[in-house]
Amino acid sequence: MTLHFFRQFYAESKKLRHTKALVVPLSFLGFWLLWMLWQISSMKPEDIIVGYPMFFYHLPVMNVILLPPMISVIASRVCDMEVKGDTRKLLYTLQKQGTFFDCKYLNCFRYLLLFFFGQNALLMILGSINRFGGFRFQDLFLYLLASLTVGSVILVIQQTLSLMSENQLLPLGIGLAGSFLGLFSMFFPVSVARLVLWGYFAVFSTVGMNWDKDTKIIDFYQIPFPTTTFILFLAFGICIFLICRTIVTKKEV
Repeated sequence: MTLHFFRQFYAESKKLRHTKALVVPLSFLGFWLLWMLWQISSMKPEDIIVGYPMFFYHLPVMNVILLPPMISVIASRVCDMEVKGDTRKLLYTLQKQGTFFDCKYLNCFRYLLLFFFGQNALLMILGSINRFGGFRFQDLFLYLLASLTVGSVILVIQQTLSLMSENQLLPLGIGLAGSFLGLFSMFFPVSVARLVLWGYFAVFSTVGMNWDKDTKIIDFYQIPFPTTTFILFLAFGICIFLICRTIVTKKEV
């Protein structure tokens, strides 16, 4: 059974060679790199001392803006072939619908992994070159863990929308709307903000900021990781995956 799954996964991966899906995370990484270089160019010596905390504060906010549209485009590129070609009925005679969904998801997840590991690698390289201070491995690990978890939940929703929609403009529009809604949710009351899935990139941040309007001094401080909230979100994500998988596998084609 395992060997059969890997064969199906490999077959799905081969189909992606001509979709240029790899260009999507690389393009967003390029945009993120330009933003980071612009930030570094405007940093003062006192900012360099707290370089890592500053970026770990800003990164979740940037992810709220960039990740929802990026994930929606990735899911659309990976799923568009079967939807546009209307080949799923034929495909389901060769493989189970659940296996098809899982293979699609894992292929999408690869691009998400590429983006986050590329993002963190660039941060470490540029931080080392510019001698950033304030590095804590805990911040890096928790940032990567939380970001991948939130991105994975959004991914399964976007993949389901892409597989269920004949027109890919709908899932792409939802991804773009999620970006704006997630950004605005950071200004909502906490009880309301927790209802906005796309805003959870910022919810799990481990770095906070204080700005003294009199002295114009900015201080960064550590925030305890919300472990209970994360576990509940993880359980929510598993439920969403199972629900979305059931919806797609039960849909007649």
